[in-house]
Amino acid sequence: MNRYELDLNKYASLARAAAAEGCVLLENKNNALPLKKGEKIAVYGRSAFNYYKSGLGSGGLVNTRYVVGILDALKDCEDISVDEKLSAIYEEWIKENPYDEGKGWGQVPWAQKEMPVTEEMLKASERTDAALVIIGRTAGEDQDNHDEPGSYRLAKEEEDLIAGVCGAFKRVIVLLNVGNIIDMSWVKKYRPDAVMYTWQGGQEGGNGLLDVLTGAVNPCGKLTDTIAETISDYPSDKNFGDLVKNYYQEDIYVGYRYFETFAKEKVLYPFGYGLTYTFFAYEDLEIEGNGASAADIENGAEVKVSFTVTNKGSCFGEETAQVYLRDMVSSTVKPVQELAGFEKVGLEPGESRRLEIRIGCRQMRTLDRGCKWHVEPGDFLVSVGDNAADILLKGMFTVM
Repeated sequence: MNRYELDLNKYASLARAAAAEGCVLLENKNNALPLKKGEKIAVYGRSAFNYYKSGLGSGGLVNTRYVVGILDALKDCEDISVDEKLSAIYEEWIKENPYDEGKGWGQVPWAQKEMPVTEEMLKASERTDAALVIIGRTAGEDQDNHDEPGSYRLAKEEEDLIAGVCGAFKRVIVLLNVGNIIDMSWVKKYRPDAVMYTWQGGQEGGNGLLDVLTGAVNPCGKLTDTIAETISDYPSDKNFGDLVKNYYQEDIYVGYRYFETFAKEKVLYPFGYGLTYTFFAYEDLEIEGNGASAADIENGAEVKVSFTVTNKGSCFGEETAQVYLRDMVSSTVKPVQELAGFEKVGLEPGESRRLEIRIGCRQMRTLDRGCKWHVEPGDFLVSVGDNAADILLKGMFTVM
């Protein structure tokens, strides 16, 4: 018999890379990140001590040999030092306020009790270079966020913490150790220098995040959701949670399709958004296949969209270029644009790469009133960018 052995070191390396590349950087004013070698960091938030490697349910109940949390990774890093005096304050408080395991399946707290911020805690600003504030949430099957403090919204203690730290420090980075997007209206209110969704990174989550914080890995994650100003801005919100029936009021306008078509002004961070430590230029859009017939498209013909992406910054980075499509003359209603394809590319400083996205029947077809899919003749608008809202290149093609 063949014997198969799992290379645990390789597995850990892949898990660390996945955690790092999944981080989504939303804000980074004045290059607050990456952290610089030799800096001393004040770490706030009990999730630094009680890291969510995952949510609940089948995946969350997997037993791992170890879990490296955010504070664990920071303390093991030779290039960064953690303020031990602040950590000791948290450790003493956590002894009196241990992790709440809940009361069984579906009755686990969505967030843990947060330590109230004190003047003594904020004195760390006098002896450190920057502050990390870590906000945590679990996630799970048969249990969802609710529009209330400590769930979708920040708890009062969490908001007080962010407000206090932003008032005391010149440089504040907020990290979100969560399983889904949460309310982000507090960003405009308190204006932290950097904000990043670090998600729930598994057993190597802390190490993966450390790689991003120190610049060993350039953040390259992109949002798979639209982050709106309030939860009521989502058309699905008013019908959510009924145990008997549900109304799909958003109809075909699911997710970003609704916001791009009807409510751009309500978007804080668009679908596909995510910053890096470098920046990219998009140039030379070409479209091949213009003039193909609808029958040809349905039989496998494709339109080829190509363009050049160049790393204009000073460090290696990875970019996910996105191509959106709009049917300009559809016989039925359609969103203003829909994602037609994307490609991720890694580039050294000054390096360029020519990318090609193929658009076929699946992306162009229309569902008619008889519930049949088909490709209609007409004009299609191609939009290329690094998220749904920031379009950098545009072009047209026609189906005959």
